[in-house]
Amino acid sequence: MIVLTARSENGQIILDKPLPANLEGKKFQIFIQEQGSKTKKRRQSGSAKGQIEIAPNFDEPLEEFEMYFR
Repeated sequence: MIVLTARSENGQIILDKPLPANLEGKKFQIFIQEQGSKTKKRRQSGSAKGQIEIAPNFDEPLEEFEMYFR
């Protein structure tokens, strides 16, 4: 299988690179898969401020593990 990238202009498919020479004169199938946007939104620092709360006893040992701390 060979993967080539292309774009569409005026109803025609324009390949980014020429077809390999070994495909000259041969029949082949084309499957079109749209590529998503390459730009992702960057995370904003502090965007969850005030949404997360840590309990005051967060660092206290858990009762379930008491036998390991003896």
